[in-house]
Amino acid sequence: MVNGYKAVIVISSIIVGIWVLFPIAWMFSISLQTEPEIHSAPPTLWPKNPNIFNYWFIFDASSAIEARLQESGRLSFLPAVARWFPNALANSVIIGLVITGINILAATLASYTFTRIRFRGSGLLFYMSVAGRLIPPVAIVVPYYIIIQNFFGFNLLDTLLAVILVHAAFTLPINIWILNTYLSAIPSDIEDAARVDGYGRLETLFKVVLPVIKPGIVAIGIISFMVSWGEFFFAFMVTQTQLSRTLPVIVGFMAAQPYKPVGILMAGGLVSMLPALVVIAVFRRYLLRGLVAGAVR
Repeated sequence: MVNGYKAVIVISSIIVGIWVLFPIAWMFSISLQTEPEIHSAPPTLWPKNPNIFNYWFIFDASSAIEARLQESGRLSFLPAVARWFPNALANSVIIGLVITGINILAATLASYTFTRIRFRGSGLLFYMSVAGRLIPPVAIVVPYYIIIQNFFGFNLLDTLLAVILVHAAFTLPINIWILNTYLSAIPSDIEDAARVDGYGRLETLFKVVLPVIKPGIVAIGIISFMVSWGEFFFAFMVTQTQLSRTLPVIVGFMAAQPYKPVGILMAGGLVSMLPALVVIAVFRRYLLRGLVAGAVR
């Protein structure tokens, strides 16, 4: 009975793995094909002569176009917006890292305050901070737009700071809630001992508590980066030119062209996925521990 149960688990895992990985493998195959190969029937599972022109184009459109013209003397339609792909990639990395830092610092301080320092209205303030995440994004995009447009007298539209402010407001509530649950499950005895030894509140937090909640810190850092990296709606609304737009917005514009070069879209999509996949692969252990530990008392 046990062996049969294990066999079902293994087979189910293989099926789920194939279901998840096949689209990615198919995207990679298409990204190495030319447009005629992509649209051929029956479809080509693996190109006979794989080429990296699609990747070359999204990272250096001018050189790729010049090389293609010299090679064949003709050029099919290519999306001009793709030349902003490297800039959008840099913008997404910068915004994602800043959002990660903001969330780690702000969510840690807020959740520690809510769980360790009791003051009048602390419970109400906690629930108000978390309730902000329950509002549908489409319902608050206009207020956010107006606030960003006149942020203390400054028009921050079409800047990286605008995207950072919106993403911070969008990601902080869930991370405060996660760390609050995590800290609530940790006894305060070691903190009391540290206070007896003369440590202040901040010293206790940074020298005693942080090493204990390291998995939770890493977990909210990963969540912050992932949410910011893949967010499209707000990044599209508060940016107006290609200089400040993020990767999801640029890839979306590439997909919105009248004629869609599928190979270039697949290459852009795969490159967009890589940083997130690397983060998950490197910090997977901490992410699982951070999300599960808070639920175990």
